[in-house]
Amino acid sequence: MSDATEHDFPTPVLEDPETEAGYMHHYVPIPAEVAAALDADGVTHVEGTLDAGSGTRPFRRALHRQPDGSLRLKFGAGWLREAGAAVGNVARVTLHEDPDPGRVDMPGELSAALDLDPEASKAWAALSPSRRKTHAYHVGRAKRTDTRIRRALSILDEIKRSD
Repeated sequence: MSDATEHDFPTPVLEDPETEAGYMHHYVPIPAEVAAALDADGVTHVEGTLDAGSGTRPFRRALHRQPDGSLRLKFGAGWLREAGAAVGNVARVTLHEDPDPGRVDMPGELSAALDLDPEASKAWAALSPSRRKTHAYHVGRAKRTDTRIRRALSILDEIKRSD
């Protein structure tokens, strides 16, 4: 979307019984007219906000196309809980194209660990953006600093072994 068109719409928070429990099986459907506009502009990743009535929470997500051609945004149960949303709620979503879909928001602990380990840094650079995002999210979700450090070190060990 070259003009960064913003879309704003109400949508229900739903649960997909076909998706394995615990793996982002909650979603919000994208209305057909918004999906058509996003498709016309070739958009695959969006950023925006979700407001379920208890405050607005920002997000960055890939659009997920379903076999019937519809689009949805997937969210984890924990993320939705923190946003004050639950299955059956109607949320207001505002979104636009993510101008930098490959960007990884790095927790400080993960950045520091990578800075200290050239071998892990090389393995990190070889990962796909989606894999880096998954790892960074896992580290950043921890509430305690020592947990973030432990997770970062564990991930670096893992990616060095699989390189």
